[in-house]
Amino acid sequence: MLFAGVDPGSESYAFAVCDELGRIVKYFEIPSDLILHDSFRLTKYLANFRPSLIALPSGHGLPFIKARDLNNREIFLLTLSNPEKEGNLREFLKSSKILPGITIPSVIELESVPEFRKINRIDMGTADKVSTAFFYRTMYDNFVLVEMGRHFSAIIIVKDGKIIDGFGGTEVPGIISPGSIDGEIVYLLQKYSKISKETIYNGSNKRRAIEIIRIIAEWYSEKYKLKIIISGPSKDEISFGEKMNFKFKEAAVGASFIANAIGGGELRKFADMLNSSGEPINYVKLKGWEEVISWTKTLL
Repeated sequence: MLFAGVDPGSESYAFAVCDELGRIVKYFEIPSDLILHDSFRLTKYLANFRPSLIALPSGHGLPFIKARDLNNREIFLLTLSNPEKEGNLREFLKSSKILPGITIPSVIELESVPEFRKINRIDMGTADKVSTAFFYRTMYDNFVLVEMGRHFSAIIIVKDGKIIDGFGGTEVPGIISPGSIDGEIVYLLQKYSKISKETIYNGSNKRRAIEIIRIIAEWYSEKYKLKIIISGPSKDEISFGEKMNFKFKEAAVGASFIANAIGGGELRKFADMLNSSGEPINYVKLKGWEEVISWTKTLL
């Protein structure tokens, strides 16, 4: 049996195929710019490997929905972007209906994360960060994962083989992304300009970003006696923690490992790390959020 996984990176989509023992049998990357118009051809190519199961790129996560069953509302929840606009992840998911694929959870849907940590949060670490954590979980039981992407960063805390907390790329700053934005700035932007996805994609203070990442990672490392693992294409920007060099993206291989675990392969012994439920928008308690929830129910 073969199992596949996909990492939807900012600059490239990475694809990994492993066998039932978790051995990598195929790995390749495609520039993200090509996904929008070549997604159907790409999914057909992936189907040619005849994988038993594929862990789809899942953005903000939904636990284990079959590709053929994805509707517009679920694709919106995975992307959290304007449903009337094209996008790489949206187009890939729409094309994936021909695949034996499933969506996978992000950190906020994991049952191992206490609910009080989820309140008024969505991005505690996207599904690809869960995939990276799952990759390292096959080697270690306890660690703080610092994922340094080219744009976004994330911090995932794994204790006793379970993810217990996380800070996603729109919360902690990255090399390019600003992370959490001062509420007064948000108010003024909303009142006199506008807020869009572009607002959260650019404007980082790299020196401060690295400082904040270190503060959080080292606090959890000290509190729970965890090693710190630094991964991602921008990991050399970080001067602390343990780094490993692979010829592949850990998130893509980790996604194929998740497919292996869910599909009954050798890695199923780690599957309880993925116990999950709910939706990424379930935990916001801010005034007016009920209007957002109501609007999503109109998407079919």
